[in-house]
Amino acid sequence: MKILVCIKQVNGSGEMSRFDAHALEEALIIKERHGVPGPVFVDVVTAGPADAVKIIRRAFGMGADQGYHFVTKDTGYVSSFVTASRLAKVAEKTDYDLILTGIMSQDMMDGQTGPMLARIMDFPCATGVVKTSPAAGLQTIEVEREMENSFRDCLEIRLPAVLTIQAGINTPRYPRLSQMLAANRKKITSFMEQDLFPDPVPGQESCIRMEPPKKTRSGRVLEGSLSDKAEQLFFFLKEKNLI
Repeated sequence: MKILVCIKQVNGSGEMSRFDAHALEEALIIKERHGVPGPVFVDVVTAGPADAVKIIRRAFGMGADQGYHFVTKDTGYVSSFVTASRLAKVAEKTDYDLILTGIMSQDMMDGQTGPMLARIMDFPCATGVVKTSPAAGLQTIEVEREMENSFRDCLEIRLPAVLTIQAGINTPRYPRLSQMLAANRKKITSFMEQDLFPDPVPGQESCIRMEPPKKTRSGRVLEGSLSDKAEQLFFFLKEKNLI
């Protein structure tokens, strides 16, 4: 079984998007739990500037086997469709059984790249996955998706497939020192835009503007006896789907 995890550098500091860290950890858990009878390989791919190799080496330290880097020179907003197209072009070079991404990127938080990647590759897709369980024979995978009001959607999906992983599904491990030392000696396969796309990929969406949410404060004073206040609080929390 071959798994590809799509990871992204955020904050310009070599930090891996925390959502992608959960996706990588889930791939490594599958590798450790389901590596019999056949081996499970976990590769990573990123589309980013030259210094994005830092997160690939961190992935090596966590346990990834191979790394691919689509080198970009983008500045500012990058269309999710463009990113998905780049990742798909790299993914198509190997027959992957499973592709994992974070549910969204830590910086843009649009949640579009994973589903677009699935559409480009014509793979089935499940988003917001909170549990994975590859079936015997690794022909299908059972997943649970997080829905509203604490409900879960349980699916059995044929492989190959794309899953976007929800934060909280696991606790990403820290890279091991021995693996980090070995990571510096591992080869990373790099691709330039002109190598895979003679003509640049046009974006299918554009960013008009970005602005922080407006800060608002509101409060509600509960009145009456202690039991009245408790009842008001209960209905308030239920109204907000918090219980």
